[in-house]
Amino acid sequence: MRTRLYRAATGAVVLVASATASSPALSGGDVYDTAPVYDMAPVPSQDLFEGWWLGGTIGGASVSYDKTPAGSVSSDGAVGGIIGGYSWQHGPFVVGIEGDFLASDVSGSRRFGGGLNKVSPGFDSVADLRLRAGYTVLPNLLLFGTFGGSWADADLPISGPGGAFREATFFGWSVGGGAEYAFDQNWSGRFDYQFTDFDAETVSYPGGKATFDPDSDTFRGSVIYRF
Repeated sequence: MRTRLYRAATGAVVLVASATASSPALSGGDVYDTAPVYDMAPVPSQDLFEGWWLGGTIGGASVSYDKTPAGSVSSDGAVGGIIGGYSWQHGPFVVGIEGDFLASDVSGSRRFGGGLNKVSPGFDSVADLRLRAGYTVLPNLLLFGTFGGSWADADLPISGPGGAFREATFFGWSVGGGAEYAFDQNWSGRFDYQFTDFDAETVSYPGGKATFDPDSDTFRGSVIYRF
């Protein structure tokens, strides 16, 4: 009788020990290996170019005047000011409207009339209002083109016999393109080129009339804050 009890007790101990060793919850085996893992990293917004924006811009410009008394006159210099607008984004497509106002230090000169006269045209300020359309080749990199209208206030002095100081306002159309890189939801950097074809203006001087027909090429870099 004692032998049977000993054998039964021994068998129960062996059974409990085997169950304990094979249980993952009790042995610390695979229970943590099979638990689900959750990635809590936030998913960035893809509409990085949506909304109102405002920035500062600076660059250089060259202006060529045709039909002046001295023939063609070339000028160059710096431009800088503010730029802003609004953009709508649908997937990779971005459309919007933008404008800028730039102070200008673009000037040049050329002598004529046997060297007795000199014409020195220069832009004081330039403004644009354009449509923009673009495509995001990467979620934070936008390639775009622009088209719209421009105006410029210019000084048109002629020194020497029959000359005088004159001013004029030029209107025209512009086309351009560039790239904008979004650093985050609010800040981005932009580089663009713009060609502008202004209409010709005829100005009266004491010595007669002179016609100026400017075209401009502008390269600019901008820092933009998006609201």
